[in-house]
Amino acid sequence: MLRRRRRFIMVSATVALSLLGDSLLYAVLPARLEDFQVLVWQVGLLLGANRIIRLVTNELAGRIIRRFGPRRPLVAAVVLGSLITAGYALPWGFWWLLAARLLWGACWSILRVEGYISALSFSDRGNRGRIFGIYQAITRTGSGGGVLVGGFLCDLWGIKPTFALFGLLAAGGIILAAGAPLKDDKRLEAPEAADGGAVPHIGAPLLLWFCAFALPMTEQMIANLTGRLAVERILPGMAGLPLTVGAAGLTGLLLSIRSIQTLVIGPVAGLISDRIGRKRLLGVVCAMQILLIGGLALNTAWYLIILFLLLQFAAAVSARLLIVALAGDLAPVGDEALFMSRFSTFVDLGTALGPVAAFSLYAAWGFEYVAVLAVCLLLSVLLLLSAGGLRTMRKA
Repeated sequence: MLRRRRRFIMVSATVALSLLGDSLLYAVLPARLEDFQVLVWQVGLLLGANRIIRLVTNELAGRIIRRFGPRRPLVAAVVLGSLITAGYALPWGFWWLLAARLLWGACWSILRVEGYISALSFSDRGNRGRIFGIYQAITRTGSGGGVLVGGFLCDLWGIKPTFALFGLLAAGGIILAAGAPLKDDKRLEAPEAADGGAVPHIGAPLLLWFCAFALPMTEQMIANLTGRLAVERILPGMAGLPLTVGAAGLTGLLLSIRSIQTLVIGPVAGLISDRIGRKRLLGVVCAMQILLIGGLALNTAWYLIILFLLLQFAAAVSARLLIVALAGDLAPVGDEALFMSRFSTFVDLGTALGPVAAFSLYAAWGFEYVAVLAVCLLLSVLLLLSAGGLRTMRKA
């Protein structure tokens, strides 16, 4: 257990370091186009390319880890990821950045699955929610730190030195990855179950795949429209107040609170799910989101919109943690890597479609129709939860 704890901490820290450059790029690329020699219309492609490629590379990552074991793929992903982070500073234009983003997506497929299986190896059904919450908090510290610290460093030093520094820090994960005791759990090194028998079927109930798609899609729909809600529904109501905050500042403040919530609420939600059950808590969280999104659609008071947004962020953070922990409960012993890779593909599909659906509906008919789609997705999850059908595949 001590070796598995060490493995969990070292792999989590490795993933956090690898996220520094990716999160910083989301912050500085839209604001500093000239430094990267790209055009405005190319930004969306660059920031979304890593997600699109993962619809393919998630499956490959699971098979690679199952074939070669956890150590070599993890070290290779960290090495390539650190080079990509430093490479963001090279002013070689759109095609170079596009290739880098596609490669980063492939690296993240491996890094994320390695993080999941390290948490699985260290946890059991009695504490899995708490362990995954801690993993989520550690890795979000890396992505949040990349935006916060990296933004200031870019202003003080410039973009090139900052990405070079983050590439060097990410390379420090090579030491962690190489030194992590990745071979202590034989179940993760061969496509055979722990009892020596055949690997269980790695399919999953409809509920898991649908939740993996619907919950991230709903979260992204609301989060990505925060700026529009700030411009059209919050700031007009605050016009009479002695404040000078603008739309960008207010949006950044609200989304930063969302990042902070991940650090606190994730572990708390995980601990509660260990006590009362993940399906039960997930049902409560989905019901809360339905009420909150309905409130966002029907209310016009700016202070209530802010309150409902922040509560929705907290509920979405909890739902994201719960569905990952639930996937861990269902992962078959001996084939965790491939199972979690396929789970991640549905998460990525929902994450990618969320902004597209949200802005399309918002532009055509308004936020009310976005809310209708989000509520329908959440109601579907509730119906599937009430119908049951989830069967634990992991052996005691």
